[in-house]
Order: sequence, then structure tokens, then C-alpha cells
Amino acid sequence: MKLLFYFSFLILTGMVFNSYGQEQKYPKQDVSITAQRKKQERNYYRKSLGVDSVKAAQVSQVQNAYKAALNIIVADTSLNEAARRTRISALMEVKNQKLRGLLSPAQQEKIIPGTERLPAKAIKQL
Repeated sequence: MKLLFYFSFLILTGMVFNSYGQEQKYPKQDVSITAQRKKQERNYYRKSLGVDSVKAAQVSQVQNAYKAALNIIVADTSLNEAARRTRISALMEVKNQKLRGLLSPAQQEKIIPGTERLPAKAIKQL
């Protein structure tokens, strides 16, 4: 009888800890968290740049596309360091060109990092 209680206790303990360690998934909550994060990003850009909601959404879209493309480049193991740097530089330039089309120079200074802001190249005059 003691042996039966002992094994029952072990089985119940194992079941409790097994179910405790499993990750719970709530898809509706994940969607709402994503939507909330996007709204917070738009509000951040709207307030920090002093733009309307439409332009803030466009800036957010440019930034999110940049982050997604950057993650793909970083995850690509077939690239060597030089190729990776070249692709990242090209990606930064595309992002910055899009932001220059959307924002004024003062707003660009707030959002484009100083390391990515290159001075305009001097035009050689003959």
C-alpha cells in the first residue's frame, strides 16, 4: 500500500511540474500586443518628430522594413563580413533616402543616427 502511494505521489508530482513548464499560447493576446506595439511606435514618432499620424505610420513602416531586412542579412550565414557590411550599408542608404523624402532636415537629425548621416559630397568644379 505504501508503494502504491509512493508511486501515485511521484506520478502526480511529475504531471504537475510537466504542465507547469509548458508554454501557454494565447493567439488573441499576441495579436493585441503586436497592435499595441505598433500604436506605441506611431505615437512615439508622432510626438518626437512632431508629425501627423499618417506620416508617423509611414516612418514606422520604413523603420520596420529596415529592421526586417537587416535581420535577414544578419541571419544569412553564406555572406562573409565584407559582403555583409556592404549590404547593410546599402540598406541603410535606402532607408535614409526614404526618410529624407518624408522628413525635414531637423526631423531627420532626430531619427537618423549620426553615424548614418553622411555629409553631402562636394561637387568638383572645373
